[in-house]
Amino acid sequence: MNPIHPIDYRYGSDQMRKIFTRENWLKYFKLVEQNLLEALIETGVIKEKIDLDDLKECMSRVTINDVTRWEKITRHETMAVIKAISEKCGEYSKYLHLGATSNDILDTILALQIKDANKIILNKIEKLIDSLIKLISKHKKTPLLGRTHGRAAIPITYGFRFSLYLDEIFRAYQQIKKASEVVLVGKLGGAVGTQVELYPLMKKIEDIFLTKLGLGKATFYTQVIPRDRLATYLNSLILLSSILEHLANEIRIMQRSGLEEVMEEFGETQVGSSVMPHKKNPIMSERVCGLGRKIRALSSAIYENIILEDERDLRNSSFERTTIPELFLLLDEQINLSIRIVTNLKIYEKTAYKNLENEKPFIFSDLILQMTVKRGGDRQEAHEHLRKIFTEKQPKNINELIKELMKDKYLSKYLSQEDIKDAVSLDKYIDAAANRVEKLLSYITFKDSSNTQ
Repeated sequence: MNPIHPIDYRYGSDQMRKIFTRENWLKYFKLVEQNLLEALIETGVIKEKIDLDDLKECMSRVTINDVTRWEKITRHETMAVIKAISEKCGEYSKYLHLGATSNDILDTILALQIKDANKIILNKIEKLIDSLIKLISKHKKTPLLGRTHGRAAIPITYGFRFSLYLDEIFRAYQQIKKASEVVLVGKLGGAVGTQVELYPLMKKIEDIFLTKLGLGKATFYTQVIPRDRLATYLNSLILLSSILEHLANEIRIMQRSGLEEVMEEFGETQVGSSVMPHKKNPIMSERVCGLGRKIRALSSAIYENIILEDERDLRNSSFERTTIPELFLLLDEQINLSIRIVTNLKIYEKTAYKNLENEKPFIFSDLILQMTVKRGGDRQEAHEHLRKIFTEKQPKNINELIKELMKDKYLSKYLSQEDIKDAVSLDKYIDAAANRVEKLLSYITFKDSSNTQ
């Protein structure tokens, strides 16, 4: 069958895609049922001797085609798997699924899928953070024009510019780790969660069962684990997605003709346009931004899924089946692209310096204002005098600026030519920006990382 959705062939890694394949889902299903049987044996619920190795071997022969065939008959996914296993394993399967309801298995499978996918995500975020740290460290003192509202502000550095995104991404990384603790839980509650099916042993069985699977235990549930847990975690991923778009959008802006302060990697045979051979478009950054829009659109529906009726209804199921794999694969693509963009980003220092030079002497108005006040001037009055000089006189260079400042009767009372030269020293701006960068880098660490889930 030809693929329809781009996540089948275009977005996300094969490593992530494998987690959500139908075949892998069946592998998780068998694992969960096997561990449930072992817990039943250990607690003495099953007294009959069962050769678990033989059971696992016959289970391994159950294929997704077997399940599909049975699902056409039963029109029930879980029972289709149970029937398929029973067909292959005979007597060995007589206690299969004892005490459990479908969502004991399905919610636990979902937690195992998220556990594996989360590990991939966290590992890749760490790689992205490492790439950003290298870029920032190398260019913490490389001059760059700072901008606010798209207009020239004051000098900063490349390292300072990209430190914002490092800070955001590292915070998102920490939040994803914290949220994963909320979602990586399973359950064994029976029909509506009371555990009456094997009462009073069910709690002990559940403890053994979940410990074997390496999952936590939900504090309370009905037939399903409450979906606020899933919403907490998935929206931490969506937060990261938006931060990645924030970074990619900045790179798009800095790559624009007329600025050209950075450039994405562009292969020797790469084509930018079918009609304009000269084009070098920021296609990777644009893809990150486009996927971010798609991912953010999922957020409200994720919250809608918290609202279920009584002890269970099925409205969340189809949404989760489609959304969770899609979200992980699209975010995986965003992170992969972001790593590639940052690692291979070309820094155009000469162009950046030229852009900075073109905005002199206006970019020094800030420190001249501060210097005037430190020398005894009134801030508001000094601001008005400087505003008129910069907007009405519009000095073309530093010398013209000094001349206008010395002509101003108010400002010249407080400013000397040495003061002005100090205020227009690029080194001061660079040192201040680099100091902020160094403080940020000092607390970005993975030494307490618990990414072993």
